Amino acid sequence: MLTGQCHCGNISFSADTSPKIVTECNCSICNRYGARWAYYKPSAVTLLVRDEQTKTYRWGDEMIDFHHCPRCGCMTHYTGTGKDNEPKDRIALNIRMCALEQTADIRIRHFDGANSWTYLD
Repeated sequence: MLTGQCHCGNISFSADTSPKIVTECNCSICNRYGARWAYYKPSAVTLLVRDEQTKTYRWGDEMIDFHHCPRCGCMTHYTGTGKDNEPKDRIALNIRMCALEQTADIRIRHFDGANSWTYLD
């Protein structure tokens, strides 16, 4: 099982399985967020909102909605908008919101979203 939450605990998520691999992207926004993405079907994830709904940020080609907590600012996940083949049936959880002991053994795969749009390893 994978569980995580934003810093203030307003937004939390869980998935029945832990990923074997996560993606770290170097595009202009992922690099700034410092996120590591674990991909799931939305039906495999439980998102809980304690008080305030997430705020979203959509940039550039508008393919992804980045969700963050309006209280503490942590970016918890992203969802596809369906534009330009970005699947709407996928959610990416930011495993930086999880306890370190949950994620220590997960392989990190680096994606070059800044230049070549390919995996580097």
